[in-house]
Amino acid sequence: MALGRASAVLPESCRAQLRRDLAAVPVLDAPAVTTVIAWPPHSRSQAVAALVQAATRL
Repeated sequence: MALGRASAVLPESCRAQLRRDLAAVPVLDAPAVTTVIAWPPHSRSQAVAALVQAATRL
């Protein structure tokens, strides 16, 4: 059960995963943000490579 004591600003993509006892209100005048992905240069992770490829296609 939500306590009604906190608020958070989350991306729209999180909205579908909220519990039923939490409310989501769009903040239409919020400034745009830049999202970055950082990883170690020596990383050979296929998951990281797939994430970077998907993100650069957006």
